[in-house]
Amino acid sequence: MTLTELSYYSRKMMPFVVLFGLIFLILFFSIKLLFILIEANRPKGILTKTIFKQIDQPIINDATTSAGFSFTLDTVEGIPVTATDTAKVYLIPKPATRFGYREKIYLMAKNFGFDTEAVKHRLNGNIATFSDGQQNLTVDIGNFNFKYEGQMNSTESSSLSRASFYIPSKKDIENKAIDFLKKIGRYPDELAKGTTKITYLKYNSTFDNYTNVPNKTEANLVEIDFYRPDQDGVPVATPRFFNSQNYVIILFQEEGFKVIKSQISFYEKSETQVGLYPVKTGEQAWQDLNDGKAKVVAARIGNKNISIKNMKIYYYDPDVYQTYLQPIYVFYDDKDFVAYLPAVTNDYLTE
Repeated sequence: MTLTELSYYSRKMMPFVVLFGLIFLILFFSIKLLFILIEANRPKGILTKTIFKQIDQPIINDATTSAGFSFTLDTVEGIPVTATDTAKVYLIPKPATRFGYREKIYLMAKNFGFDTEAVKHRLNGNIATFSDGQQNLTVDIGNFNFKYEGQMNSTESSSLSRASFYIPSKKDIENKAIDFLKKIGRYPDELAKGTTKITYLKYNSTFDNYTNVPNKTEANLVEIDFYRPDQDGVPVATPRFFNSQNYVIILFQEEGFKVIKSQISFYEKSETQVGLYPVKTGEQAWQDLNDGKAKVVAARIGNKNISIKNMKIYYYDPDVYQTYLQPIYVFYDDKDFVAYLPAVTNDYLTE
């Protein structure tokens, strides 16, 4: 075949080659698009990592069931909302008796004002107790969680009845509480990364209790609450919701201040032993609330018809040891009703 003939036949076949190429590309991209559409519409499986198998339900003391209440949902969405398909569950290692705990607890007692030469501790299991008739201190020798209650002397009690009372700025209050916990030696790193809340209190000598007041001009005591920071962007709920189990209550005087009550009940979580568990849908959580499976931690006496204004996922920060830091649904109104419900699906919860 001569070059002239080759050129002739090449020009003659070119339209067929181009047409074949276009048909091939159309078929190729049509098939690819089909697979993309099939994949996009395929039901998605939930990625989980249930390394602990079934987990214990959160221990929520001083609570009643949601049975007997009547609920209506009054949120912006108007329907139960599923915030997430899965959530992390953290192991909380069990505290063990620490070597050399005696020196530590005696230093804590001394910093609380005990005469440790005269007052010795009593040990009941893991709990060491110091008491001198005026103040009482209990310390867990495994993690040094403590609870302290002191009494005011006559001078301090009389100062509470003065019309004018000295309370510093919020920043000074917070700094005093932090310095105190550092001095005691129990200011967990995670609490240091979290938030604080200041509540003004007024002491009632008749009933020997404290009541909240709206501002410091009416107060004679201050409570500083410490909170664990958000976990993976999810806020943290405490057993009392409106207050923390980690707190310091301070009596401020012009010549100084005195800690009246304080408690740190904090359990460090593992950063390496973490599971990923399926979470109840909003519809299922709402049904469980209505079926009486939630725990009511705050409610006004006599009010059984509750309008739920908020329904959110929180992490439950326990005040007693339990094995896991886990998510819960929190239901609350705009007044004083709060209920907690385990958020992990029932298949992964022990009875």
